[in-house]
Amino acid sequence: MQITIVEDNALFSQTLGKMIQLSNNMSCTASFSNAEDCQKSLKSGALSETDLVLLDLQLPGQNGLTLVPILKLARPTINILVLTQNHDYLTTLEAIRLGVSGYILKTATISEIRAAIQDVHAGGCVIDPQLSRLVLAALNSNNFEGKNPLSEREKQVLEFMAMGYVKKEVSDKLNISYSAVACYTERIYTKLQVPNITAAVAAAIRKGLI
Repeated sequence: MQITIVEDNALFSQTLGKMIQLSNNMSCTASFSNAEDCQKSLKSGALSETDLVLLDLQLPGQNGLTLVPILKLARPTINILVLTQNHDYLTTLEAIRLGVSGYILKTATISEIRAAIQDVHAGGCVIDPQLSRLVLAALNSNNFEGKNPLSEREKQVLEFMAMGYVKKEVSDKLNISYSAVACYTERIYTKLQVPNITAAVAAAIRKGLI
């Protein structure tokens, strides 16, 4: 797994780099202290091998959140895991809307960050437990009116993924093939008009579908 770090705190960035170095299935592609340099490198094609970006939001100059749509436009399949000190659930919701795959606070332990990276890379969604209750409360404030567009099986798949299971685990739980789970997931994205599982879970909860 090729990882790019966008973090202005030099000590924290070094800590993340060391964690990646000591993890067997991870390597650090690049590290940036601001969004502008990351964007320049992206345009030059230097990040073409990056699978996942660890992104801070409170960066000097351009805010990290503005980098999300730029990354997703250039590399639609890239995973973005936000690491921030920001406890604002509205910022969390906006990040999810823009297409990030996870959102955790910097107070998380190194082992928790490593687990979040692996979960996101495996297709799961991660929202920091300190924020999840606030996010779910906000999403539940607007219930879906009308017919549920999801089939019963699609609902089952989404409910398991909302609990943090990855596609292989959902396949085992429902006794269906991995490719079937992947197919159901793509249908969910299309029906809910979202880019990833994190946004799908958010949209489904907001509309009262699960």
